[in-house]
Amino acid sequence: MKRRTLAILLAATMVVGLAGCSSSSSSSDSPTAAADSAETTAETSDSSGDTADADSTTEKVFRYSVSTEPTTLDPTKGNSIGDNEIQHAITEGLVRNTAGEITPGIAETWEISDDGLTYTFHLREDSYWSDGEQITAQDFVYSLQRLMDPDTASPYAFIGEYIKNGLAVETGEMDPSELGVTAEDDFTLVVELENPTSYFLSLIGSSGQFAPLRQDVVEEYGTEFAATADKNVYSGPYKLVSSENNEYIFEPNEYYWDAESINLDRVELSVIDNTDTALAMYEAGDLDYVSVPTAYVESYSDTAICWTNGNVDYLLFNFDCDNEAIQNKNFRLAINYALSRTEYNTLANSGVYDGYVGLVFSGLTVGDSTYGETYDLSSYSYPVDGDQDKAQEYLAAAMEELGVSDASELSVTITITDSESTKKQGEVIQDLLQTALGITVNLEQRTYSEMYSGVLDVGDYEMAFTGWGPDYDDPYTYLELFLGTGNYNYANYNNEEFDELLNASVTETDETARMDMLNQAEQILMEDGAFVPLQQRNAWYLVDDDVTGLNFYFCSVNIDWVYVDIVS
Repeated sequence: MKRRTLAILLAATMVVGLAGCSSSSSSSDSPTAAADSAETTAETSDSSGDTADADSTTEKVFRYSVSTEPTTLDPTKGNSIGDNEIQHAITEGLVRNTAGEITPGIAETWEISDDGLTYTFHLREDSYWSDGEQITAQDFVYSLQRLMDPDTASPYAFIGEYIKNGLAVETGEMDPSELGVTAEDDFTLVVELENPTSYFLSLIGSSGQFAPLRQDVVEEYGTEFAATADKNVYSGPYKLVSSENNEYIFEPNEYYWDAESINLDRVELSVIDNTDTALAMYEAGDLDYVSVPTAYVESYSDTAICWTNGNVDYLLFNFDCDNEAIQNKNFRLAINYALSRTEYNTLANSGVYDGYVGLVFSGLTVGDSTYGETYDLSSYSYPVDGDQDKAQEYLAAAMEELGVSDASELSVTITITDSESTKKQGEVIQDLLQTALGITVNLEQRTYSEMYSGVLDVGDYEMAFTGWGPDYDDPYTYLELFLGTGNYNYANYNNEEFDELLNASVTETDETARMDMLNQAEQILMEDGAFVPLQQRNAWYLVDDDVTGLNFYFCSVNIDWVYVDIVS
């Protein structure tokens, strides 16, 4: 293993406008190659690597860290990218999505009906659970019915609403047995959809919620199912052998149908909440991969690799709160025009992220191009540097409508998490808005778990700092956050025209027309000042020279180490 000698610099002054971020899906055959790679082919992902020069007796171990624990090891109940990244390694869906490349999983082949509503999957007969029992179509039926069963209370059940009768089952109007999934025999699974969904294979290939489950194992452990590594069986390339003391140990699943494509002997994932500690461990050679905190990016500008990971951050307004100013469109627009995202990003993130004025990630695929290249955000949103004259015009109109003579009488509270990075971001926003508008901005800190279970989900806030990473490569994954009937409409936003466009897009078969509908919906949000866009995140990381086959993707799975190899 190659050690690094760079020192961790604690300098406070950072260079703004760091360049060189790669596209949002990439693979790493070497650290420098990864920065320029736009996509990963199946051949790259499945390659076992050339280890002829390596010592055959050396154990291949990949060690990395994350800053937060997974919320659950139950694939049905996972609700974060961190949860899903683990599931991507220990489960196998019908297909596998590796950095946007769809390859067969437990389904060896499949057919799609002419109307795009029926998918018939033919399962391979050489796929087994980690205890040697065969995987069958019924394991998928059980898993998907459990996902949509309201008694399961899966926080991500909405992701199964694409399946016929999914919403009706989720809301208790239909029995789970009426969900549109059928096992015609042990190795034939039929999935019926509510509407044609062009990204369905991409979705099920990268979302752990669509993985099979063993009914006997789930029922044996009940509420303790997947609570620890030994209370589960595994369908994926790896099995979890230990989950104690904030360290997760993975070993190859010898029963995995494609076991010969797996190169590592072990993966060690450590939960280290202090990013400085993780960086120091990498420097000492105790980790093979580490994320670089934004404050240290300049120090590693020659060695760190950058990619834009699809996460868009913003301030959310709660349209159901008691603060009359939040309900006032002119006030919301005043905030949006007053805020310079460039200045905010410089002060809050050391210039590492990209100031952004949209909701939909610019790197999503639209035909042969990207969303950002297809639609000119600057033509319908706010200037990235702000517009103080317009901000004052909107503020004056809001004050008149609200009967306020002094801007300082307009007060808002922004709820943020208790992490140091979010605290800094909140303080920068507070200062910029108070300076630009003269309004009063208060900050309220809550823990990360409280934010998503007791704040946003119950509407206990006025404004909140939050964000979203896409579940699939389509604008709908962002826009449905503001759909009036949406499960994740934490803003409690309602706009009839917006809802009509989103609902029409679901059945629109002309892809160009559909994308235009979704873009029109985004324009409505901008015109309404429905939220305050802040930034697109760039992620920076360091990886050992001897690590190959590391993949990155902006949908559901940011880091994908399934096909990693250690070579010398």
